[in-house]
Amino acid sequence: MRPDSLQLNPHIQPFTRSGERDALPDLRKRYGVERVYNLANNENPLGPSPHVVAAIAKAASELNAYPVWSDIDLRRAIVDCIGQGLTAEHIFTGCSGFEALELITRAFLRPGDELILSSPTFSGAYQKVALPLGARVIDVPLEAATFRYRPRAVLDAVTDKTRLIMVCNPNNPTGTVISADAFDELMQGLPDHALVVADEVYHHFVADAAYPDSLKYLRAGANLVIVHSFSKAYALAGLRLGYGIAKPAIANYIAGLQRGFHQNKLALAAGIAACGDQAHLQRAVDFLRGEARWLCEQLDQLDIRYWPPAANFILFETKLPADELNQMLQKRGFLLRPQTRVGLPYCLRVSLGTRTMNQAFVAALADCLG
Repeated sequence: MRPDSLQLNPHIQPFTRSGERDALPDLRKRYGVERVYNLANNENPLGPSPHVVAAIAKAASELNAYPVWSDIDLRRAIVDCIGQGLTAEHIFTGCSGFEALELITRAFLRPGDELILSSPTFSGAYQKVALPLGARVIDVPLEAATFRYRPRAVLDAVTDKTRLIMVCNPNNPTGTVISADAFDELMQGLPDHALVVADEVYHHFVADAAYPDSLKYLRAGANLVIVHSFSKAYALAGLRLGYGIAKPAIANYIAGLQRGFHQNKLALAAGIAACGDQAHLQRAVDFLRGEARWLCEQLDQLDIRYWPPAANFILFETKLPADELNQMLQKRGFLLRPQTRVGLPYCLRVSLGTRTMNQAFVAALADCLG
């Protein structure tokens, strides 16, 4: 059979596998910059706990053997951190928060079903895990100026085909939060045939008193899955480890999609060790919150509009088109994330780095803007 005679899914886009997306060495070669600052991926610049590194090193000596079949020890470590009456049966793990989202959509979406999201948000990921399943994506945009979530509009968009409602909180790329009142209105109006997916991978960084306690609804038996990740505050982006929290009936149903030996040996060891070093986690959170305050002060001095962040990144807007400003910054050795694709043609998202990285960014930004 010829490859071009196969019936392909139009929602699956061929993936770039040549390394073209790895822009760090490319910038060095293209523009002759000695150092590249990667402020595009919301990574934790402080790195993982030393206990995590030691656990990985120990596990690495045993890579000839398969990992344990069950992730039960990791799930127990997670609930030991969270508490609040959860058990290991409330948890399912994924190879990244992204895969946790994929497992959810595979479990609940069929051709013709509907998924509701509110742009600008993590739309690319949500669409990538929903559209190949034959689902329809319904967009109920956030309020344009403030990025306020509109629960009444979302509920009005629900039909008998609605299966999932994606709630990114704190929201990526805006860095804003959906308030407890807005989340409560959504949950109170949720029909029985729909499931809310609360994508809370940045929740560690939130200091806003208005942030909802989503676990309260879960403990009450709501149709809700909460997604967390070890990539951000725990600084384990390179290991691809995440998990979901749901009532046991839902968590076990989703876990039924996991393959054998679902988690690799390094990820299991790292996740357990990371959960055991909450002091390191808190140091990272405190540091990055401090850098967020400092960077906001610098943007104020430059008279640049931004949205106060509840995560480890800041969305800001200038009078220059985002793609143009992004190229200017690349020539100076800085990688950011322009937001043209999500309908914000003058906005970029910058990840928080160390003070040295942030100072260098502010100087480059000021130079670009004249």
